[in-house]
Amino acid sequence: MPHISVSAPTRIADLGGWTDTWFAGHGAVCHLAVWPGVDVSVGAERGPAGVQVRLRNFDREWHWSAGTPPQVCPDPLIGACLDEAEVPEGAWVLDVGSQVPPGASMGTSASVCVAVLAALDRLRGTALDPASLARRAHLVETRRLSQQSGIQDQWAAAAGGPALIEMAAYPSARRTSLTLSPETTAALDARLLVVLLARGHDSSAVHRQVVEALQHAGAGDARLEALRRCAHEGAAALVADDLDTYGAVLTRNTGIQAQLHASLVSAEAHVVIEAVCGPDAIGWKVNGAGGAGGSITVLAASAESRARLVAALGSRCPWATHLDVRLARTGVTA
Repeated sequence: MPHISVSAPTRIADLGGWTDTWFAGHGAVCHLAVWPGVDVSVGAERGPAGVQVRLRNFDREWHWSAGTPPQVCPDPLIGACLDEAEVPEGAWVLDVGSQVPPGASMGTSASVCVAVLAALDRLRGTALDPASLARRAHLVETRRLSQQSGIQDQWAAAAGGPALIEMAAYPSARRTSLTLSPETTAALDARLLVVLLARGHDSSAVHRQVVEALQHAGAGDARLEALRRCAHEGAAALVADDLDTYGAVLTRNTGIQAQLHASLVSAEAHVVIEAVCGPDAIGWKVNGAGGAGGSITVLAASAESRARLVAALGSRCPWATHLDVRLARTGVTA
């Protein structure tokens, strides 16, 4: 019986985030796609027609049947993906899991969506097309579920890499893969540290306030312009093998996020920043849109500095944990 396994990376260090949205109009994001990501498998099984959905991170299982509205599914995102993917007739089991905990602000929902769509594409014998997957996954969240979503997370999951995503007019995008030297790639793998805050990401109210404010401010708002510059400057620094400048841009971007709304850099995030601030860290970025919970990417000065930062966080922020990541040079893979 057919069985397909697919993995899609997650996303960190998203310089220029918030500018890849409908209310920003145009924007630029420089991000790093990383492993661990999301793992999805789909296979035939004996049972009723439809899909038996198993979500390992939530220890949850439920059955989907064709025509079920996504909004009434226990997990609307999965239901919407299955609607979009046109599941073949028969009985199937879909297994979804990740080493990244829910609510980490690493674009995990987009990675789930891309991976599910890719797995079902492969089940039908369709070749994986990163650009098509990114666009379809974005439509699942914005059109089928009527949710707010920028475009960058879907591109990171589908195409991977350190990349610059330029959005001339929402939601159209052009992706430029950033070619890094072997030395810079190795340095990032050895020196990046993702700090998971004490609780999962949940900042809907704050995000609605930011969206409303930026919608009225317009695409030319000075803070949005500053974020766009961060994306371009960060991309240039990576290509130039200048991690000191890249780290400084990460830190500056976090400061601009706080200008959008003070709560986007949470009290927990400030405690982590205070704990790592010093010669061992050359930059940090609140991942994703920011707000309560989530995670922070820290760029250490060296591999030895990273080890010292982990020890310092264990002492000063015992409620936080860390996640080891490595660059994902490619996107979704089957």
